[in-house]
Amino acid sequence: MSRSVLWANDFPPITSGIATFFVNIWRNLPPEKVLVIAPRVPESKIVDEALPFSVWRLNLPTGESGLSKGLKTLFTVFYCIVISLVQRPARHHCGQVFSSGIAGWVCRKFLRIPYVVYVYGSETVRLGSGGLSERLMRRVLDDSELVVANSQYTAQEFISFGISPGHIKVIYPGVDPDHFLPADPSPDLVNRYGLAGKRALLTVARLDERKGHDVVIRALGILSAEFPDLVYLIPSRGREEPRLRALTSELNLEEKVQFLGFVPDEELPNLYNLCDIYIMPNRVTQETVLAGDVEGFGIAFIEASSCAKPVVAGRSGGAVEAVADGETGILVDDPDSPEAVSEVLRTLLSDPDLCQRLGKAGRIRVTEKYDWRLLARQVAEIL
Repeated sequence: MSRSVLWANDFPPITSGIATFFVNIWRNLPPEKVLVIAPRVPESKIVDEALPFSVWRLNLPTGESGLSKGLKTLFTVFYCIVISLVQRPARHHCGQVFSSGIAGWVCRKFLRIPYVVYVYGSETVRLGSGGLSERLMRRVLDDSELVVANSQYTAQEFISFGISPGHIKVIYPGVDPDHFLPADPSPDLVNRYGLAGKRALLTVARLDERKGHDVVIRALGILSAEFPDLVYLIPSRGREEPRLRALTSELNLEEKVQFLGFVPDEELPNLYNLCDIYIMPNRVTQETVLAGDVEGFGIAFIEASSCAKPVVAGRSGGAVEAVADGETGILVDDPDSPEAVSEVLRTLLSDPDLCQRLGKAGRIRVTEKYDWRLLARQVAEIL
């Protein structure tokens, strides 16, 4: 039986929304029908031994420099040709437009093996604005069998780029509702983080500008006198950390903002259950390097909903699909405004019944729409 091959640059133990999507979708597919190709990184052997399907690890560059990305593409093309000749896969599933997408295009061109490309939002902004990268992106997307988008928002981005709507399939990220369960806060974590008698805000997201941690910190400053029991938990790392720590000191909020560092995926349900409100006021990035970057969906929103937590998001990108406004959470019209965010938080903090209703509706919505087992069936149709 020929297998479909997934080429995933983001795959556990690498942590990202993309990695979470792929490992959970693929673990719910028939293991004899799939093979995953991923970079060899520390602890990858431990991850692979626990998975029901085969994972082949390759020595691929994982850096962010232009040279590293170029070498990764060349190596991926080479390995894809070799594996295609030996395995004769039914189809290549390319986790990114570049590197694996280009490899899939080469194998289709010369070996007639079809390929599918996965997209997540902002690729056309970052890579499709002219020159060689735009021409390559168009060729890879146009010649693919299908483009899989993580939200209707992302799909519309690529339709605007010129991809036919009939060439795009939306498959949302999901959650395991048997793992992300509502539960009482862990006494050990309450003690560890000094949360007895406190109410907690939480953002589970790498420390990038578009996630809006800085806006939450400023909103906390506005609310701190009115809600002295309110604290903010940040279980992440990222390039924005020095700036966020400096802002916390500037506003004298060191006792209210806790930078927890990296938290393993298996501990996330306990973390969600520590908080009273999950908040990520995502917005369009303004900085020069990633100007125009936007949230394609926001998997953490539905993880929090699965734990029956009310969620607050920015009315931006695919978050408007992850959060049902007024039903499972609240969308902030101006996520750049600390005043707008603080007003939404004030509403929720003053109305425990509303928080409970939003959380309960979020849990139901997850089980009906975002269960990995349901979403995997959609991928099974294109194996």
